[in-house]
Amino acid sequence: MDKIETGAIRIELNNVILRDFRPADLIQYQQLRSDPKMHRFYSEDDSSEQRAGQLLQMFIEQADSLPRTKFQFALESGGELVGTCGIRLESPGEASIGCEIGRQWQWSGLARKAAAGILEFGFGTLCVERIYAETISDNRAAIKLCNAVGMTVTAERIGDRTFKGRTWNTTTLSISREAWDGERA
Repeated sequence: MDKIETGAIRIELNNVILRDFRPADLIQYQQLRSDPKMHRFYSEDDSSEQRAGQLLQMFIEQADSLPRTKFQFALESGGELVGTCGIRLESPGEASIGCEIGRQWQWSGLARKAAAGILEFGFGTLCVERIYAETISDNRAAIKLCNAVGMTVTAERIGDRTFKGRTWNTTTLSISREAWDGERA
């Protein structure tokens, strides 16, 4: 557990690195989040350049928190920031995950490797029993990613969020430690 609390985590996967964010990531992170297609499922407030800076600062602060309960990692491939993937301890035995990846790397397999790495970190290192993800139901790519790593739909909430002048449904997907172990066997 000491390693988790140091704020210097680095998870190396096949051609993907998950690591704690650092201030030098700001420009690349702002560029990553500046793609208008990435904003489709975010509110107007969550899509600004200023918001990218606030998020990066929050991720850095979370890495230094004791005890550490939020792990939002930079997703790096070939020395370049290509996205972010994280896990948050929500309650005893339960965590939530989320990923975002730049459009040019979508469908490259990097997000799947990162999501699988986050699940392994959650079940193996953090010892949680259940991990879930929540996304806008129209975000088919996010749902497909969750399905690809063994998560299944557990709930759909109708009219759960409102932004961009419309109401959105949300889908929750999850996987248990037992199911994860079965997927890997």
